[in-house]
Amino acid sequence: MSRSDEPDHPLEAALLAAPEAVARLSEILSLEFEALKIRDLTAFEAIQEEKNSLLQGLASLAEWAAAQTPTPTVWQQQQESLQQSKQDHLRNIQLLQRQLEAVKGTLQALQGESSAPAVDLYDRMGQLARRPGAWGYQLA
Repeated sequence: MSRSDEPDHPLEAALLAAPEAVARLSEILSLEFEALKIRDLTAFEAIQEEKNSLLQGLASLAEWAAAQTPTPTVWQQQQESLQQSKQDHLRNIQLLQRQLEAVKGTLQALQGESSAPAVDLYDRMGQLARRPGAWGYQLA
């Protein structure tokens, strides 16, 4: 490779490697989803460092590419794959959030906390409505 073939900017070299980085991100997001499905937190945590590193590199590259006029063709060609990766990332976040809510619900149930509202409710007659756990107060 001659001097004239070498990239002038460090991100130009990253741009040439972008297709591989985008493909690897897609693989990592699939692995992350599989780990979340089977609730393998060890595998999930092992993936995070590489995923975050790739995301940071691609974010820097996206800023640089957006500032170029015209936007580099290599970067434009990656947009569809990046959109799919975004959807996969959102899917993983939603799955993780659902699992966290399930764990919180289980913990509340084990601790005896009720999921009933902590506010007083009124019936059609304007009287304080009876709550399932409030019957003992009526008897006292």
